[in-house]
Amino acid sequence: MSLPGGGGPCMAVWLTQPLKKMAPKQDFPRRSENSNGIDQNGLANTGFRHYPSGRDLALKTSLTWINGKRKDDDVGPYWRIHDKLYDMTNFIDKHPGGKDWLLVTKGTDITEAFESSHINTVAESILPKYYVKDISTPRNSPFTFHEDGFYKTLKRKVQPILKKVGKGPTWTMVLMQDALVLTFILLTVAACLTHSYTLAVFAGIVLGMTGNCAHNFFHQRDNWRMYYFDLLLFSSYDWRISHGLSHHLFPNTIYDMEVSALEPIWEFFPKPDKTFMQRYGFYVYELLVIPIGMFIEVIKRMCHNYTGELRLRPENLLPVVELIVMILFAESVGMAVRMWLVLHMACSSWFFIIGLIAAHHHPDIYHHGDAVREDKDWGLLQLDAVRDRVEVTGNLFLVSIAFGDHSLHHLLPTVDHSKLPYLYPAFLETCKEFGIPFKLVRQWDLFIGRYQQLANITPNPNPPGYKKS
Repeated sequence: MSLPGGGGPCMAVWLTQPLKKMAPKQDFPRRSENSNGIDQNGLANTGFRHYPSGRDLALKTSLTWINGKRKDDDVGPYWRIHDKLYDMTNFIDKHPGGKDWLLVTKGTDITEAFESSHINTVAESILPKYYVKDISTPRNSPFTFHEDGFYKTLKRKVQPILKKVGKGPTWTMVLMQDALVLTFILLTVAACLTHSYTLAVFAGIVLGMTGNCAHNFFHQRDNWRMYYFDLLLFSSYDWRISHGLSHHLFPNTIYDMEVSALEPIWEFFPKPDKTFMQRYGFYVYELLVIPIGMFIEVIKRMCHNYTGELRLRPENLLPVVELIVMILFAESVGMAVRMWLVLHMACSSWFFIIGLIAAHHHPDIYHHGDAVREDKDWGLLQLDAVRDRVEVTGNLFLVSIAFGDHSLHHLLPTVDHSKLPYLYPAFLETCKEFGIPFKLVRQWDLFIGRYQQLANITPNPNPPGYKKS
């Protein structure tokens, strides 16, 4: 497979390799908690100092996650980066990425977010203006960013490339995203005019593709295309927290909300006390849950809107606008409502199926409870918890609608998908330098591996990732 590299000639660099079989069964201590709810065995294993506050609430939302992190990080009214506290209050309205990123992270440790969002050194040069004091309390997160480590080395290598090609979307990326939205609108109107539920299903699938593609834009600085994500029954604002600040920074750990929010329906961690239904029942019940997954998210958000904990944002009303438009074109209000429900059930099915099988779940991929690397470099965590698929990589359309180029996307989330191919030579060079034989895997392996991981109760006794030590 060939990819462009830094504007130079194409180079064939990858091989495919099937994922390994599950580790042999072993004894594993059951979870034990102290009075504060701290998972002592898990924390000793991962290096996190606190079991996430609010992680076991029945109603998990982006709000409960960020409030829990604020409590666990315990930095007062400041922003923590490494071992220093900063007061960014006067910088909020000046922040190039948009003020919401700083408003929502006030009172938290933003080390991982800061390092992964800022590839060049401009942001670092601004920080001294807002310095408050050093802090001696160890960070809650165990992950490191040493200058000679994997991640910092990768950042130095990609800086000159991004300076040349830029971080933002190409016209191809922009036109592809807009074309998906236009196709969705045309299919929706056609479904209403022809009374075709089949067209409504296709409209929902295209809407799901639109949301997957729009996820690329909500990782970046504020831009109006990120609101395409709100055409789904989701909130781009919420997902910047649950996906951008939680899942992306701490994939498959106890601080990954995209794992905890699925529990107890999907239990991806290799817990020894999983019930029979948690290990095998999903073959049946996930067929019922996946089509309504987005509706569940709306209900949770409405609960927080009702209590006043979360304000209703204008973009949250886009699905209502969809329904109004459908009413205008359908023969009756009842038909429009039915079409709208079918459309979003199809959208929910596409979105969750792709998300669940894309990159993160297989017994050979790191999940909380598995043995961890001695080297806690943050970039290595990303590689341990992510896999890339041979069928998707190299095609920008497939990458955009199916979460492709996922390793590089996790390492450099603010870089547009259309620019990631230019970074592969530097990425592969860094992998070689650190002894990481990066390989592509087959989608089928990840599809089957998801079921294996859900049934798995045996943690991997070996350090995870491509390099066993």
